[in-house]
Amino acid sequence: MAEYNINAVPRKVSYTGSAGVGPYAFAFEILDENDVAVYKNETLLSLTTDYTVTINVNGTGSVTLTSAANASDSIVIVGARDIERTTDFVTAGDLRASSLNQQLDGLTIMVQQVAEEVERSVKAPVFDPTG
Repeated sequence: MAEYNINAVPRKVSYTGSAGVGPYAFAFEILDENDVAVYKNETLLSLTTDYTVTINVNGTGSVTLTSAANASDSIVIVGARDIERTTDFVTAGDLRASSLNQQLDGLTIMVQQVAEEVERSVKAPVFDPTG
């Protein structure tokens, strides 16, 4: 597991009018290549079949399509880490910093993903009396 900060950046990037296979960069950190979803126009693409992911040493990365986009296509890369708990700390067992960091990084990414989804939702103002 790599060690880097999970920064407060949007977990979505969109490209329009970009023809070719990429690479299409994203500035949010991921822990593995399955932590992103890629859409071409309104179609969800499949990892390895339709695109590959390169992860930089700082956790950011890029997506390269297996077949070129047209200049009129829209490419959207969004955080898509599975919302699950992957670590179980056992009573009287080893409590390693690397395990804690991995779990906390995953939780931070999941919270950022939920925040990104909420930003795209219809919301009532905070002062709405209907509760």
